Amino acid sequence: MTSKMINKKSLFLKSLIESDFLLLEQKSASQLRSLNLFSKINKNSGLTFIDPIETVKSIKQLIRTLNFLKTQKSTFLHFLIENKQHLNIAQAFLKSVSLSAPVAVKETLPSENLSQSTLQLLILINFSLNNKETFIKRLFDKNIFLISKINSKIEKNSWGAYKIYNDLSDIKKIIFLLVIVHNVLEKKI
Repeated sequence: MTSKMINKKSLFLKSLIESDFLLLEQKSASQLRSLNLFSKINKNSGLTFIDPIETVKSIKQLIRTLNFLKTQKSTFLHFLIENKQHLNIAQAFLKSVSLSAPVAVKETLPSENLSQSTLQLLILINFSLNNKETFIKRLFDKNIFLISKINSKIEKNSWGAYKIYNDLSDIKKIIFLLVIVHNVLEKKI
């Protein structure tokens, strides 16, 4: 491994820690594989520590998906965010940077249909897919098959979506995620 790769990895882990991406302010079920042993030790603190290895693996999956999206000719990236404040932050950030793929940040599923050849990725933020069969059907009708979701909900059915276990109620976490998306789509990662 070169020193440049080591520096990038240590910078990524440092950023992961500084963004509080590994902390949840809510109590969570300690039997989840996404949680670390620290959650059992600090039962009274009200904080849950997310397992850094599981988190890095799931973020790397998102990065791989974005890299795949970047290599395709016709692509579109959708963000579905229900929280108005986070929606405004994501829209302002993504509007201020130039990305190689078109991006839509909305609070509901887009109504327009894109061409059949357009590869689409949907990133769901704090949005659960439990008991939403009609929503899943609408996704497939719109040819959206790549789905990444970021939430702290325990879901029985993943619907084939990639999951990052976290609660993005903290603005630092949203910014951290947006910077990752920006860096990947602009060939910086």
